[in-house]
Order: sequence, then structure tokens, then C-alpha cells
Amino acid sequence: MDSTTAPRRGRRPGARDTRGEIIAAAGQLFADEPFDRVSLRAVARRAGVDPALVHHYFSGKAELFLTAVADVPADPAEVFGVLDELPAQKCGAGLVLAFTAVWDQPGRDGRFTGFVTTMMSSPDLTAGAREFITTQIGARVTALADPAERELRATLAVSQMLGMAMLRYTVKVEPIASMERTQLADVYGPTFQHYLVGRLSASELRNSSPASRR
Repeated sequence: MDSTTAPRRGRRPGARDTRGEIIAAAGQLFADEPFDRVSLRAVARRAGVDPALVHHYFSGKAELFLTAVADVPADPAEVFGVLDELPAQKCGAGLVLAFTAVWDQPGRDGRFTGFVTTMMSSPDLTAGAREFITTQIGARVTALADPAERELRATLAVSQMLGMAMLRYTVKVEPIASMERTQLADVYGPTFQHYLVGRLSASELRNSSPASRR
């Protein structure tokens, strides 16, 4: 009798797409819950994988969020971390370069528009976007701002950033849409720099009010 094991019949199972399953599970959870309520452990449970695998494929929840919602694998900590190496007077232009580095990469045309559209499609996703922008982008911009009116400055800078992105990626207004990133940084950089450390009219009014002189 031939002791050789007979080959198994039927279709050979394909390799499991663990990363894809994690992304799909995260997309479902972010669609149902705000950003701050979704944990990586919950994503792992939904995907049916060990939590360590989520950390293996993604640096954290922020990168997973961008990947699942916008199909843009980017870690805000890494993207904006380059600003730590810039002198303070260059942070305005640095913000423009960091932001466009994420969305200008080849193959990402239309991704920002898709991201915004997805974010506005449901109350939970809108809340998730607000939480993501506040904690992952706003907090990093805040750290660059002058301590005087720091939160206001960060909000102004982020609003300028989103406005620039809408013109460049969604409405595609020329010449903003086709400018080189370095030229865009030259044009928008001074405005971002002013918001971060320049003198704001709100501060001037506050400092000149009777209450502030007591």
C-alpha cells in the first residue's frame, strides 16, 4: 500500500488579507462611533484578529482612521513631526509643506474630496472628523502657536489649511490647484505664520479694553 499522502482536492485557500480586514472593520466602527470612542482593541475584535496585529500594520488610531476613511495611509505625528526640526519663523511654510505632502502624493487625486464627503455623510462621521481634526491636527498646530490666544491661533491656522485644501483639491481653483508645493508654501506661509505668532486684532482689542488696564 502506498503510504504517500494523497494531494488535497479542491481549491487551495488564499492568503488572508489581515490588513484589509482591519481596515474594513475600522471603517465600520468609525462610521458608527465618533473617533474618540473607537479603540484599537475594538477594531481588532471586529476584524477577528489579535490586537498586536493592528499595531503591526498601523502606528496608531490616527493613521488607521485616515487609511480606513480616506484610503490615505499617513501618521499625523510623523507628518507634522518634521516641524519640530524647523526654526520658529519657518513653521507657517512648514505647515503647508507637511499638509500637501499627504494629499499631493501620486494616486491620491480626489482623496481629499472623498474624505470630506465621507465625513459629512453622517452625524457620527462629522463628529469623528471634528474630533480627529481637534486632537490630531489642532493639538499639533496649537503647540506651534504663541501662548497668547493659543487656541484661537490654532483654530485660525486649521481653518486656513482646510480652506486652502478645498481650493486646491476639491474646487480646483487656479492657480492654487496647479501650484508647486514650494510655491504654495511661499504664498500661504506668511498667513499661517501670522496666525501662529503674529499680532491678532482680537488680542489688541482685549489688551486695550478698560478691564485689561485695571
